[in-house]
Amino acid sequence: MSKEELARDHILAMPDKVQAIARLVKQAPPGEFSEVFNDLRALVADDAMMCEEAANLCAIHNKDHFTPVKTEKCEVLLTRHNELEENCFLDPQNRVSFKYDHLKKVLSDFQDRPEEDKKGELWRRALHEALKAYISNHYPQGLCSVFIKDTAVRKIFVACIESHQYKPSAFWNGLWKSEWTFAWAPASTSTEVSGTITVQAHYFEDGNMHLTVVKDVEETLLVSDEIRTAQDFVKLVEKAENEMQNGLMEEYQRMNGTYLKSFRRQLPVTHTRLDWGKAVTARVLVARASQ
Repeated sequence: MSKEELARDHILAMPDKVQAIARLVKQAPPGEFSEVFNDLRALVADDAMMCEEAANLCAIHNKDHFTPVKTEKCEVLLTRHNELEENCFLDPQNRVSFKYDHLKKVLSDFQDRPEEDKKGELWRRALHEALKAYISNHYPQGLCSVFIKDTAVRKIFVACIESHQYKPSAFWNGLWKSEWTFAWAPASTSTEVSGTITVQAHYFEDGNMHLTVVKDVEETLLVSDEIRTAQDFVKLVEKAENEMQNGLMEEYQRMNGTYLKSFRRQLPVTHTRLDWGKAVTARVLVARASQ
């Protein structure tokens, strides 16, 4: 079999290629979408397909990582919970919706949104203010958003927290995010809170080390008036996140030293570094030969 025939046999159909790219981009560390996308663009050597998929892939990345948006008109996290329609998001605190260009990071088409549920909004704002005070004390660059979803018999509140430090010049990026959900009905005296805390870090100076830690939380929250319930909810969040932080620090202390150094990847048996530039060039030449 010739090289050209071998290359053709390994070419993926367009839908399969798009799915493969999407899976790889989904693994992009926080704050590194552009770098991962551009690397894949060089490897795939199909600019038309990559440009067509860029906006959708970037949108998924932004929503997965609770990307913060801060302007004079709004201050909110981009999530699947406040996406009204494709690329259109709601800032419930400032009662405004807007369109967001994920690639250009540009906001447009601001629209005022009237308050639809005064009772539910009273609870949502109480939760937001209590959580915002917690964020200001624990996350210098953090942001939180609280969303409400109404059903026939109850209201569902979703609280999202995001804080990141991106330091590519120092060869590391890190993200802390958490998502909390509970339901409330007028006659309820307690509710179950479900939370997920996620920590991601990427260190890439003379190496490539990824850290991803996910912790699920299930707790019972007593329900009284909106102010007291909001305060108790924040105490629950603070307790769970402190336990997460302390656990990470204890694990780091155990790993520090010779054990941590063992994670460094050794050179291959040739004891020479792989020339990635040549590898990419060879891949592009094979792709062109198959066209």
